[in-house]
Amino acid sequence: MAARRLLIVMLVLLGLSTLAAALVPQHSLRGGTTTSQVTTTQPTTTTALPPAGRSLSVEIVVGGKKVPVVAGPLCKARKPRCEPLHVGDQLSLEVLSKKHGELEIPAFGLIGVASANSPAFFQLLPREPATIGVLFTTPRRVAARIEVLSAEASAKAIEKPKGKKKKKAAKKG
Repeated sequence: MAARRLLIVMLVLLGLSTLAAALVPQHSLRGGTTTSQVTTTQPTTTTALPPAGRSLSVEIVVGGKKVPVVAGPLCKARKPRCEPLHVGDQLSLEVLSKKHGELEIPAFGLIGVASANSPAFFQLLPREPATIGVLFTTPRRVAARIEVLSAEASAKAIEKPKGKKKKKAAKKG
């Protein structure tokens, strides 16, 4: 009998607390206030939008004597505007390892496990120019590097030096 009464009281309290939680405004739970909102107008300024990015896929093999570098032109087929990896590009990185190991990209907080038959997959969206390291966790050493350029540096990298190619063609012909 006492157990039934206790169970009924507990169910009533549960119902009341659920009702109270449903009635409390969500913004007050997030630390906001219930004061009215004041809007002000500010002069508009034009800011540079991030460059339109591409979706790129790259496959690398790590664990050898050379450290692979994911850098410039990443197009599978040579295209007229095949640019290096730059800010705003989404990079799908598939990493195979000659030895089974755990890989980490500390700049993005990503960890994956790779072997010769089972790659680690990483999805990266760099927001600033940098050199990003892909590291083996044990022993802690560099497995690969990813070089991200600014849009301006990327555009300069694809410009062909016109004078040098003409001179070479003149010597051959």
